[in-house]
Amino acid sequence: MSNQITKTVLIFLVIMSDEFEQIIKGKICPYCNCGTILVSGKIIYPNKINILPEPAYLNKMFYQCKINSDHYVGTYNDQLTSLGRLADKELRKLKNKGHTIFDPLWRENNYFKNKTAAYRWLSEKMNLPFKYTHFGMFTIEQCNAAIKFCEEIINIQKH
Repeated sequence: MSNQITKTVLIFLVIMSDEFEQIIKGKICPYCNCGTILVSGKIIYPNKINILPEPAYLNKMFYQCKINSDHYVGTYNDQLTSLGRLADKELRKLKNKGHTIFDPLWRENNYFKNKTAAYRWLSEKMNLPFKYTHFGMFTIEQCNAAIKFCEEIINIQKH
């Protein structure tokens, strides 16, 4: 068995593991390997409570690590489904940077006809299953790779 096939099989096994599923659902902190709790934005951003008008994110729910309060992830509008894995400050910055460069590729229809086509392209570039190709699920390394792929496609189109 070649190293590439072995690596691919190992990645597949990791992706399919229950622990991985719990991590990308915000149920396990990938840094501390502990459980999480569902808290309001007022717990995540206590220094923003007195701002008027009150920022909307204070009423959102977040999954927060039980050990390190700086590890957290927001939820979708249902206030239960996580936006992905918990992130520290560095990963949150990279997720935001990734969306800043990636989203215009499909929103402005200059590179892809829609969001699904853009994520399918990124899935292929990153050799990830489509269902796991989302910035909210990415690690630091995956965010950096996705950003690089997006920058490359933009640079190719410019020349």
